[in-house]
Amino acid sequence: MVGRLVTKARLRAMAPWAALSLLFAATTVVVGLLGFVNDSERVTIGAHAATVSPTFDGYATLDLGAVLPRLRIPADTPGKIGVNIDVQETDADNLTELLTRDTLIASQPDGEIGQIKQVIQQMAVDNAVAGAGTGLLVVVVVATLWTALGVRRRRELWHLVHRHERRFEHRAIVVLVAMLITIASIYGPGRMRPAEVPPTQWQPLFKLLPEMSFDDRLKKVEVASGFSTTGGVGIIRTLTETYRKSTELYGRLKNRVADVAPEIHQPGKEQKVALLVSDRHDNIGIDGFASEVAKAGGAKLLIDAGDDTSSGQSWEAFSINSLRQHFKDFKVVAVAGNHDAGGHVEEFMRKSGFTVLDSKSVEVEGIRFLGDSDPTKTGLGSADTPGDETIEHQSERLADVACDQPEDKRISTMVVHDPSSFAATAERGCASLLLSGHLHRQVGPTTRAVGEHEVTTYTNGTTGGAAYAFALGYTLRKPGEVTLITYQNGLPVGLQTVTAQPSGDVTVGAYNPLGS
Repeated sequence: MVGRLVTKARLRAMAPWAALSLLFAATTVVVGLLGFVNDSERVTIGAHAATVSPTFDGYATLDLGAVLPRLRIPADTPGKIGVNIDVQETDADNLTELLTRDTLIASQPDGEIGQIKQVIQQMAVDNAVAGAGTGLLVVVVVATLWTALGVRRRRELWHLVHRHERRFEHRAIVVLVAMLITIASIYGPGRMRPAEVPPTQWQPLFKLLPEMSFDDRLKKVEVASGFSTTGGVGIIRTLTETYRKSTELYGRLKNRVADVAPEIHQPGKEQKVALLVSDRHDNIGIDGFASEVAKAGGAKLLIDAGDDTSSGQSWEAFSINSLRQHFKDFKVVAVAGNHDAGGHVEEFMRKSGFTVLDSKSVEVEGIRFLGDSDPTKTGLGSADTPGDETIEHQSERLADVACDQPEDKRISTMVVHDPSSFAATAERGCASLLLSGHLHRQVGPTTRAVGEHEVTTYTNGTTGGAAYAFALGYTLRKPGEVTLITYQNGLPVGLQTVTAQPSGDVTVGAYNPLGS
């Protein structure tokens, strides 16, 4: 009997806490869920500004405006969480070129998909926190009122409610009936009347273009049927063909890496490997190939010598998104090139977690780096514009920093975009390995003794296969090159190039040992 009383007393004591916990959970879920469903975020996707908003239809839906059809693809996410992407304005002024660029970006979508996932995840976290905050506030208010009323007043209110229980029941029934009538008056007639605009009908893309071949990803794409689809079928056919050519070339290059892997130098037990890229010029198609080379060579670090974009515009964030997605498990050391000038590219790099060199010595993966972004600004098809300093001044300034380091913190690797920027440091022998890009052709490696030290200079060819400043396309304009750099105890000991040929073949250069 005593145990039963103790149990009942304990249950009564626990009841308020259980009620408050339930209130907190219910408020958190309702507020968080409502906030998430009605949330949206303005982002840059490809060459466009776009508004991203979550849905629960299980699809990623792309709304391209009134002229082109809407597209969707299964999102394959838990809870059937989907996303609606409302594509809006762009900086481009040529529709044909714009659509071609969009198609090429869509053929290598991992970077943009990763960005959208990150945006949706951040929305979910923000709204969960907002829901929890609201739930906590409600619990505090209710608990405060409950305590302020006191036991006696709560008992009086309980008896008052119990005494008029039947009256409340009748009133509740009246209110419920009124609510049902209101709901019926709002929704009933609308449900009985035919809709002025029929619901969207979707059809698979491969049924719209039965004469074309599709990969597994395109087979999942559905197109909203209607006037825009019928009128834009020619555009869709052209863009699908562009997509196919792009995926075929870069898919073939990526697959060929496995065939040449036995020719790639493997690091020793105490060695580390970095992959050097430069002058990608928006060619995100090459990133899958580059990441396969990094994997085959045992690389864990990426060195980016700049010119990831063609004009440094904010819409070119897709290039950095792609690099981040393909090398998401890598530490990245980077500088911006002359075509990346304007601040946007460096900002995207930093947001992506890259270590952007800024004339200060920094150690990454046991390797001491020094470098800086290019001071010159060059747009797509425009002449060079001087920045805050000349290349010659940057070269001398970086040499002063490098030569001012103590011997035990000697610069292992200097990274700049233009090889002229490392000229003074190389002449004074204050860094072991000096890396650059910019020339779109390989120069070196060249090693020479300067005093007691050996200094190696090396310029990587264009990773993006760029003949000019724009390399995004379904063909390589020239060979695309990446370089594997082997380090031991933080110092460079070897270089090896791996090159993607426009034919779809992959060639591996000889391993070049460095140092004596």
